[in-house]
Amino acid sequence: MKKEFLGLVKRKQEVLSVCILWTMVVLAIGLMAGCGTEKAAENSSSQSTAKTIIVGTGNAYEPYCYLDADGNLVGYEYEVLKAVNELLPQYKFKYQIYDFSNVLLSLDAGKIDIGAHQYERNDERERKYLFGKESYTTYTTYITVSTANSSINSLDDLQGKRVMTSTGNNTSYLLEKYNASHADNPIILVYVDHSTDEEKSAGLKNGIWDATVMTKRDTAKLNRAFGNGQDILKQVGQPIATSQTYFVFSKKNTELQEAVDGAIKQLKESGRLAEISREVLGDDYTERE
Repeated sequence: MKKEFLGLVKRKQEVLSVCILWTMVVLAIGLMAGCGTEKAAENSSSQSTAKTIIVGTGNAYEPYCYLDADGNLVGYEYEVLKAVNELLPQYKFKYQIYDFSNVLLSLDAGKIDIGAHQYERNDERERKYLFGKESYTTYTTYITVSTANSSINSLDDLQGKRVMTSTGNNTSYLLEKYNASHADNPIILVYVDHSTDEEKSAGLKNGIWDATVMTKRDTAKLNRAFGNGQDILKQVGQPIATSQTYFVFSKKNTELQEAVDGAIKQLKESGRLAEISREVLGDDYTERE
């Protein structure tokens, strides 16, 4: 009888131990679920309080800012901005697509907060806009002509020649300044704002334009795409401009400019900016040409 009683007590103790164990498990799961819910709430709250920043960028400048076959924004500008936004959770970037000539006009009108289209500094732009202090691409440009053209080797050789450019870019600004001091024999500037790479290379090859101005990497891209294994374009003379590109803000938006600059600096120091350049542009063009 005593033995049976002791066995019963032992079984009750075992059942009690199991109940206690399951209670502890349930409580632990509840605590974990509570933490997860709290974390999700924090993330949701962070996203809901993030300030929306409208970025204006281009739609036809491959590989910097353009639309893919499905109409999605892609390119170097977009990838850099995505990486910047990941470092700035207080902001949520949204994108508006414009022709190049309309990006800064939209900044003027207050429709966007950041202009992103490989912008170089010049006196006229700096009078109107706030430029970032951290560059994110080098931008050295040269006179570019057909390989069959041997008559153009310098800026002075462009006088009286038809040079393709686009409205509002830094090249047109520099060439217009050149014309202002050579009014007796100016460069004939042909403004083409919507040319494809194929149209640009064919126009130079076929003599529609005598020259244009572009980077070595852009010239190499056109030769690869349309040269059938041979160079159809070449660059001549000294650089027309050696500069860097920056994001552009309204004059009053110093807080945003400083935040974006801080993020770009982090991307440089971590090596991520150079990595994006290699992935999208084919080489590191963040500190050198």
